Amino acid sequence: MGTAYEERRGTLYNYRITLYGNALAWFIHVVFLITFWRLDVGLLAWSNVASVLYYSISFYFVHKRYYRTFFTGLFIEVVYNAVISTIVLGWGANVHYFIIMAAYGVFFMPNVSRLVRIATTGLAMAIYGFLYVTVTTGTQPLTPSFEQGLGLFCLLSTIGLIAGLSFIFEGSVVEVTSELERTNGRLHTLASRDGLTGLYNRMTGSAHIETAIERTVSAGRPYAVALADIDHFKAFNERYGHDCGDLVLKRVAATLTWTDAVCVRWGGAELLLFIEGQSEEEVATSLDELRARIKSTETIYEGSRLHVTMTFGVSYRDGSAAACVETLVKEADDRLRAGKQAGKDRVITSIC
Repeated sequence: MGTAYEERRGTLYNYRITLYGNALAWFIHVVFLITFWRLDVGLLAWSNVASVLYYSISFYFVHKRYYRTFFTGLFIEVVYNAVISTIVLGWGANVHYFIIMAAYGVFFMPNVSRLVRIATTGLAMAIYGFLYVTVTTGTQPLTPSFEQGLGLFCLLSTIGLIAGLSFIFEGSVVEVTSELERTNGRLHTLASRDGLTGLYNRMTGSAHIETAIERTVSAGRPYAVALADIDHFKAFNERYGHDCGDLVLKRVAATLTWTDAVCVRWGGAELLLFIEGQSEEEVATSLDELRARIKSTETIYEGSRLHVTMTFGVSYRDGSAAACVETLVKEADDRLRAGKQAGKDRVITSIC
């Protein structure tokens, strides 16, 4: 059983490779059919009639995604025609190059074990070696000029088939890799963000804040943690239902993201902000402006205008030393509770 990557890669490139290989093989054998018919080489003409018919039928195999059937038939057809044509026309016609193409192409066969691939390639090379040793001139040799032209056509066709398979494979790998990177990015976002608000979740937010504290202290800059809670949040859920509560949370979170602060959904209706580079007075002013903005933001649920307010508790440091996140949150939580007891909808930076 393959990995998800291999399965997805196969889905992308199997169809492309079979369609490309079938179309080009069909075209090559049409050219051979016309050529050998005009040269009155009956054996090869009829052999190519059979090949054209096979590749015409193989479009059905491609459409139905019978890849193993298609590649097996392709390998047999290519090797058979290369052997017969080399014996009849001679080594100089270069039809034997198609055996090399088949030996290369077998590694693109889907749903085939490595042992089968190696065995099939070994068989192709053994046949090629036998022809190399035993065949020089054919039973119906061509004129030098025509042999040269046919040889060039066979060589270029083989190169075209090999290059085409390689480019399709490379393109599919790049496409799947890009898709995996996008998927990994989405998974990382899902793992690090709160699904409802889009803010950092508690674990990821804590890690970001710890890093930010170290960076801020190194620069000698002040910092603050504000723990905020939506006032009367339980009442929204009880009166209107949890959909209403979710709407309120999303609206408040959207407002918080207008700031430069690191925003975290800490739990329930509690949201955490990390602010750096501001004095204690500037932090208080910024948060009060944010509080006023939340209060003035119109939130409508099922025709009812909701009165949404928020209380903030703040823990401030001057940047001379680092403090752990838990300590800062504990201080902020104490001030948040004091703000709730004092009537809510306010910013508390210290407890008298």
